Amino acid sequence: MNLSKKFLIGTNFIIFYSLAFTSVLLGLYQKKAMAFPVNIPPCTGSIPVDDSCLVNPTSYEVDIYKVLICQNDPFPSNANKANLSSCMKLFESNNPYTGQLAQNQFTLPSTGRDQIKEGQYSYVAVVFSNVLTGAGSYTSGGKTYRTTGNGSITTDPGDPVKHGETFTGWRGEFDDDNDYCRNGATQSRCETDFNNYQVTGIITDSSLNSVSGNSASRLFYLAELTSPFTLSKSSSGSIEINVDNAYELNGSFDGSSVDSMAIAPFVFQPTFVNN
Repeated sequence: MNLSKKFLIGTNFIIFYSLAFTSVLLGLYQKKAMAFPVNIPPCTGSIPVDDSCLVNPTSYEVDIYKVLICQNDPFPSNANKANLSSCMKLFESNNPYTGQLAQNQFTLPSTGRDQIKEGQYSYVAVVFSNVLTGAGSYTSGGKTYRTTGNGSITTDPGDPVKHGETFTGWRGEFDDDNDYCRNGATQSRCETDFNNYQVTGIITDSSLNSVSGNSASRLFYLAELTSPFTLSKSSSGSIEINVDNAYELNGSFDGSSVDSMAIAPFVFQPTFVNN
């Protein structure tokens, strides 16, 4: 199964030389507890017995407000608000761009893009709406399971229906530890290791203050680059970002049926394309 899609950030812009973008988190507190770090394989045609696997989505939409590269950590663990003073904007808009990650490719607009700021960059951040929308289906044993518009699944005939999932806290309604996250997470911050990709997800308001509950409106995704890079005024090129995204399928205790399907974490892997 190939979960990889691709989108582009501009052309004739900046060099990303030997860039290794780590990952982006989307851990769901609604799912059953799993040990940290989390490792989930692709589905292979059967239904996992009281376990999970990943399937390709038929739709996977994210509303993107910002894409940034930063010289310093813009949201360290002791901070209550993002500090973007060391960051360079690759994209920014008050009217978010809706990316359809289930498609093979889309181009992110150049809206709000900064001129090159010289220096060494070590972090990448992406800011989304805290509502993500997707759909998926899975066929096993001659039976097809598909998503519905209310977040459940059905085996009734028809196409998968998109459903929006809203994220307002990593620990859930009863303040339980989230085993997707290091040390169980706080309500607003989760540091995770998902399939060997490490990332931090922070729930914020529109001003990028760390929050949870009804004031939540953004998801701030932060990754430290495994290979920091340096930009100069003469840097030139473009970025292709391969995106691994999936739906996480949970099998019943005996593997006879699918209990649930929900949006899973996804991973950005950029490469530089020379002009």
